[in-house]
Amino acid sequence: MDNVYDIKRKKNLNYILPFKTKLEGNQNDIYKGKIAIIIHLHYLDTVEDYLKYIEAIPDNIDILFTFSDCKVKETLQKTAVGKRKNCSFIEKQNRGRDISAFLVACRKDIMQYEYICFLHDKKEKKSIHKKDVKDWLRCLWENVIGSTEYIENVLSTFHQNPTLGLLAPPYPITDHFSSFYMYAWGSNFDITKSLAEKMELNSDLDINKPPITLGTVFWARTVALKKLFEIEWKYEYFDEEPLKSDGTISHAIERVLAYVTQDAGFESGWVMNDQYAGVYLEQMQQTLKMAFYKLNDSLGISRISEMDSYESKVQEILSFINKYEKFYIYGAGICGTRYLTMLKFKRKFPTGFIVSDSRKNPGNIEGIPVYEISEVELNEKTAIIIGVSELYQEEVVQIIRNIKPEFSNIYV
Repeated sequence: MDNVYDIKRKKNLNYILPFKTKLEGNQNDIYKGKIAIIIHLHYLDTVEDYLKYIEAIPDNIDILFTFSDCKVKETLQKTAVGKRKNCSFIEKQNRGRDISAFLVACRKDIMQYEYICFLHDKKEKKSIHKKDVKDWLRCLWENVIGSTEYIENVLSTFHQNPTLGLLAPPYPITDHFSSFYMYAWGSNFDITKSLAEKMELNSDLDINKPPITLGTVFWARTVALKKLFEIEWKYEYFDEEPLKSDGTISHAIERVLAYVTQDAGFESGWVMNDQYAGVYLEQMQQTLKMAFYKLNDSLGISRISEMDSYESKVQEILSFINKYEKFYIYGAGICGTRYLTMLKFKRKFPTGFIVSDSRKNPGNIEGIPVYEISEVELNEKTAIIIGVSELYQEEVVQIIRNIKPEFSNIYV
């Protein structure tokens, strides 16, 4: 069985939908199934920040608000959305945060709907994270209920793709939360795997394949998450406040959603509106640009293809040079200095660089001397790494062989 991350990547289950215009097709079909949007709001002082999104919800979609502070309910009831006929308020205990909102407070209500959407508020724990949380909230809310047209486009996408079970926003691109791209499991893999085993999920959890869902904001077919809702969750199953930043059952549940969906026979993907996708692409481009500058400077990696083979390549070079007392890098240009960068990381330094004509090259590179080939003694204790572009490699090898035909300690 393929991992959900691999399925999403191979099938390109990334849906970029119009924000202000409706998709072509029969839009009347999207309301044939009963639909609910569940919204958990905890922080009284930020309730108004979410009203612009909530007001976009079409009238024929039910709204279920969950809260643990009655003042939040009172604030919402004064608004236009709070006065809708199909708007409900469900009080919950202040334990389990947003996760217990839909798994405990709303579990029985949810089962009567064909499609559900879940959202919740967030607040920074440290002032340094204020902008990051704001950017993440935009990613979560705007890509789930950004506009009336967009909501209908999401529902239309489900109707047009019967194998689609869950759609979630992408990982956020922020200064402090960008570690998700490096290791989205955090310290939550074991507890997520344990939860998956208890639910007897027929899915592949792999610590080397990141989860698709983070943040517990999503659209789903209710039947795709049936196994999750069949558990009679209780508030005491969740950790008490203050909640740890990682490693709790809540963190496991937000990561297990796509695996529950896979077990039910459905696929999971990411969804973005076209306006946000443009911003996302630009951020990605800038991030990749900076990352590759750093990779090149620190490890000598300048191509995507080099990432997978990097470690084996370095080990191959080390195995070669460790046979000899000293080694040189032939070439003082980009290729040669990249070898130096690569080997510095392993604390291996060449005796020097070799060039065909020292007049065209500096006297040293990072304190390592540059020699003409005629100045280097070629013997059985010496090795040479060819550090020039592929176009000139044969020419350089021939120069060495012209000087000493039997010399074979060459790495190309």
